[in-house]
Amino acid sequence: MKCRELLKHLSDYIDRDLDASICRHIDAHMKGCRPCIAFINTLRKTKGVLERQPKAVPSERLRSRWRKLLSKS
Repeated sequence: MKCRELLKHLSDYIDRDLDASICRHIDAHMKGCRPCIAFINTLRKTKGVLERQPKAVPSERLRSRWRKLLSKS
């Protein structure tokens, strides 16, 4: 697997939502590719930071405006 191919699967790989054979290819690639290892580690850290953020809840006023806009389309 080449770096460009790995990038297509990274999110699913991190989420553990890939076929085992693709994961093996990614794991094999990362054994020898420091840039991909660094990129995946950074992506994992970023995902962790985002998951710890409080969930944004739109106000009732905003939700009402969205419903009106959506009902027109």
